[in-house]
Amino acid sequence: MWQKIKKEIDTIWQAHKKQGLSGQMCLYSIAEIEPWRSKEQGFEFWFNEADTQKAVNQAKFHYNEGKLPNTPLLLNPIVHDENKKPIGSGVAWATALALGIAKLSGKEQERLSGIGAYSDLISRSENKDAGLKIIAFSNRILKPLEDGTVEGCRELYELTDVDSEEYYKSYMLGGLSYLTKNGSFKHENLDTMLPPEPKEIDIQIVKDAAKCWNAYDRHHILFERFGVDPDNIEKNLKYFNLCARNFEFFDKTGPQREGSEENFEFVVEGLIPRGAVCVLAGAGGTGKSSIAHELCVKAGIDYAEDEKQPIWLGQPVNTKFTKGICVYFSGEDGPAVINARAKLFDPEERANRVMFQRAEFRDKDETLPEFMKRLATMPDVPIMVIDPARKYLEGDENNSEVVSEFFEAIEEFAVRKNCAMIVVHHLEKSAKPESCAEILDLLRGSQVFIDRPRVVLGLYRDGPYTVVGLAKCNIPPTLGMITEERVFARDPKSLQLIWLPGEEGVRRTTLSEEELEEIKTLREIEEARNQG
Repeated sequence: MWQKIKKEIDTIWQAHKKQGLSGQMCLYSIAEIEPWRSKEQGFEFWFNEADTQKAVNQAKFHYNEGKLPNTPLLLNPIVHDENKKPIGSGVAWATALALGIAKLSGKEQERLSGIGAYSDLISRSENKDAGLKIIAFSNRILKPLEDGTVEGCRELYELTDVDSEEYYKSYMLGGLSYLTKNGSFKHENLDTMLPPEPKEIDIQIVKDAAKCWNAYDRHHILFERFGVDPDNIEKNLKYFNLCARNFEFFDKTGPQREGSEENFEFVVEGLIPRGAVCVLAGAGGTGKSSIAHELCVKAGIDYAEDEKQPIWLGQPVNTKFTKGICVYFSGEDGPAVINARAKLFDPEERANRVMFQRAEFRDKDETLPEFMKRLATMPDVPIMVIDPARKYLEGDENNSEVVSEFFEAIEEFAVRKNCAMIVVHHLEKSAKPESCAEILDLLRGSQVFIDRPRVVLGLYRDGPYTVVGLAKCNIPPTLGMITEERVFARDPKSLQLIWLPGEEGVRRTTLSEEELEEIKTLREIEEARNQG
């Protein structure tokens, strides 16, 4: 313990020296009996850096070799001259103690670390989070204040929002138990709260943070949302007041609203989003089941770091989002077909994270929603394929209520597990679409199959080729959705679709950025002529 105390004092000396400070610090006990209770009041021991070990010996002596009763000595971290006049400090500090039944909220350390200050828990008996010891390393000399602290100390204390006014100015040495009128408090040692090279900060940040904290009525939500820019306090409070100072309304307002940190993500870039339902639709013979199975296989392999990303329909599979079990509901193809396809897609048998389900629920006591709840107990389900939809409906596919119940179950699962839910669905008999856009009107069953999915990915045959593209998408193209139709040739040996190279492999159904810019330019010229 005494070695750690020396190291702690040495660390503070180093902070002073970095700012060009030299002189002496002081170990002391207060002259009164409260709030810090000690056997000997009003003791002082002044020491320079070379005499730090002597200071530690003094603390050891007054602490009665670590036994009670004691006089644990507080540290005055301010550097003084030979006449004991305060010069300045390279650190700011504060002590915040939870008194009585008060408890730390857990947010105090978040606020402090956010501005570059270091803090650690102080214990009281069995209560391991009964307070905070705080220190901030300054990039300049901090001037002494009349209250016996330096710039930033008061502000560090205020940011904790812990009411212990008479304690905040004191610096407790680690490892010593400090008896107070509110119990005995102890911080273990400085090693637990500091990195090997503590970073220095501009204490003005601490002052700005405290100003904002108080201006925002010490609401952590507002402080977290608005940050530490005091110039924006008036503007920020304006929006809080416009929400009637109602946190429920406020949390849903503005670019930093609740959930704003969540980003739109793809399992397959530009084609298959996470956390949403995608319908894979096409006439018989277009290979819907094969490509759905292929995606599960490619997502179910654990790749080495130096391996290339797998490609599906010409787009990379985002393997950082495919770490769990991929679930494939096969309602039409039996084990023989599944196993044959698996050998073609995965000849080395590396896809160990693909689960096949043959369950049908029409004649069972368990419903699909109930089975989904059991599947949701798995930690990660990155992809789920239901092939085809009609095998897992509890009724007629033309009944909107039946289809809606089906979508309710799979949508809830997709959102809850952030899963890419792929539903394979057929077209009307004898349907022969000539574009992916036509597929939307040729889907079998209820209108719900059109309304509920986030994406409908269509397939149709064009002679020897298979064309794949969006039939429906309510995801903004700016988020990266592939908008053109792509032309593929099927490899009969591997059953995989091979994207044709160059312009032959692309059929554009939307204008390019260059074409849109040209139209905008022509429009502006025309408007200028009319105004002229």
